[in-house]
Amino acid sequence: MADADRPQIYLITPPDLDLAVFPDRLAAVLDSADIACIRLSLASHDEDRIARVADALRGVAHARDVALVIETHILMVERLGLDGVHLTDGARSIRKVRKDLGNDAIIGAFCGITRHDGISAAEAGADYVAFGPVGET
Repeated sequence: MADADRPQIYLITPPDLDLAVFPDRLAAVLDSADIACIRLSLASHDEDRIARVADALRGVAHARDVALVIETHILMVERLGLDGVHLTDGARSIRKVRKDLGNDAIIGAFCGITRHDGISAAEAGADYVAFGPVGET
């Protein structure tokens, strides 16, 4: 199996985080393990808060060649200099988002619990699929 075909570790941020400590903790994790991607998944819908967190984490992630995607906020991807978006509607919007963000953007899709939804998302152009439910660990 080629390295690109092997499963890779994908981190999801907590729904709320302390910017005074989280970037350093994230840096330590990224320095100790081979991580492919981080998903910014905040509970807040406050654009200023999301932008501040994205700015802090983008620097940490990109310094280590780790992609940073944001959950759902398609319009913020380019503005915040992020690598892509994680969609929560399976395959429904992948083609439109791919057209909007271009071929270089990472587009991931949450596909619930069915293999069929995962295959549909991949066929629609998702770079990765995620299955769930996802909960705290």
